[in-house]
Amino acid sequence: MRTGWIELAAIPAALLVVYLMRTNSWASDHVRQAWSWLKAWARLAPFTTALWLLVAVHAWMLIGLPPKLRDAVLLTHSTTLSHLKHEPLTVLFGSAMWTDVDELLFMTFTAVIYLAPLERWIGTWRTLLAFLAGHIGATVLIALWIEETVLITPEQDRVYARTIDVGISYGAYACAALLAYRLRWPFRVSVWALMLAYLLYQASLTDFDAAVDYTSLGHLVAFAIGLLLWPLTRTDRARARVHDPWIKIPAATSAFSGAQRPADNESTSLAR
Repeated sequence: MRTGWIELAAIPAALLVVYLMRTNSWASDHVRQAWSWLKAWARLAPFTTALWLLVAVHAWMLIGLPPKLRDAVLLTHSTTLSHLKHEPLTVLFGSAMWTDVDELLFMTFTAVIYLAPLERWIGTWRTLLAFLAGHIGATVLIALWIEETVLITPEQDRVYARTIDVGISYGAYACAALLAYRLRWPFRVSVWALMLAYLLYQASLTDFDAAVDYTSLGHLVAFAIGLLLWPLTRTDRARARVHDPWIKIPAATSAFSGAQRPADNESTSLAR
């Protein structure tokens, strides 16, 4: 078993941070400011923060595992037809939590660019609903379509049973499509057109006759689900916050003053 370099670097890095905080006032202030910034960001987007942490923890568990064992763990949580038939709830929710460590960059980009902005705009529970609708809806619809209309040969069935299908991409594409409703009409259509062009290009690269891999079609279904969720944007909260900054950066301070607390409390309550 190979040892992950991240595991080797984690402990020295943590010790270095502790040492700097104890001995260097400049470093201590900046570390505390960064920590305050992260806490304020998490208060504004609790669902996005929780999702990122869950995915990061599960990805961390795969570090250092041999490739075959890592693939076996991911396959256990994949949304194959067999898993959906025998343990649907476990697979539907668990598949969004597991991903390889190299996907953490995509998860971070997703969280900062459109999951957190969507949550601050329409609220935590509506964002959770949109994410689950995209993730579960696309997974189930594609699985039903494969089972009812696609003639799967025994060879394809064996390939599909070993296909790893995990991650947050279905829910992420649904949330991205929904967030575009915040833009003005010409920019909104432009964003949708770019997303659709990319997803169609992605689907064109898949040889559906040679392999049972319908992830790219699932992305298109999730995109359509996001478009259909437009009523979530027709709330008083969404109308009131439509002109807020797209990516709000909380003030990084070592301690929030009394004058700042009302703004923090207001932001926290708006994120619920």
